[in-house]
Amino acid sequence: MREGSSGVVVLGVDEAGRGPVIGDMFVAGVAIDPRTLQRLREFGVRDSKELTPSARSRLVTTVLRYAEVVMVKRFPPSVIDKMNINVIYAKAVVDLVNNILRMGLRIKKIYVDAVTGRKALAILKEGIGEIPFVLEPKADRKYVVVAAASIVAKFLRDLHVSKLKEAYGDFGSGYPADPRTIGWLEKHLINSSAVAPSIIRRSWSTLRRFGVTVTEKKQGQGLSKWLKKS
Repeated sequence: MREGSSGVVVLGVDEAGRGPVIGDMFVAGVAIDPRTLQRLREFGVRDSKELTPSARSRLVTTVLRYAEVVMVKRFPPSVIDKMNINVIYAKAVVDLVNNILRMGLRIKKIYVDAVTGRKALAILKEGIGEIPFVLEPKADRKYVVVAAASIVAKFLRDLHVSKLKEAYGDFGSGYPADPRTIGWLEKHLINSSAVAPSIIRRSWSTLRRFGVTVTEKKQGQGLSKWLKKS
């Protein structure tokens, strides 16, 4: 705990990398003394998607300076392919909460960017217990503590993507709607005899929808044509 801390915190949780077909997902939890929230606003902490990479790099240092605790859980494609991603996210939130409680901090309230799915919601509610929590879509736009978590998660996801591109080439954003991502997947899944890189999420519908899997390559229209038709 920081010097002068009351031991009481609010916790914000957000993720980066839930939607891409390439790379890891990062779930960040930021626990902050409620008296410090205004300071984060004054420094410009807000939804990470509204910030430039350089701004996120600067603000992640601010978050680390003022937070009582910053924790991150990381999930590679090998884990994401074995479990529903909303369930993974819900379990990550519960793990973050329990870890912070074990540190002796008292969580006054939890703010989580939306979790969807009946099973994921049940896991979340059971795991959090009686701690008050707010579960909202786009919570990072409304609650500065969630914005702080989004900055940490997005900063780490950006670093991760940068390293992957050094090793595997430019695959664009990694999202299914990105033509560069689709072109890169086509190159590695259809036009190559090599084993597909492990950074690809094999379970994503982007691959299944047009009959291409990592373990079984089929003759077909290819990703680029599929993208144009979708």
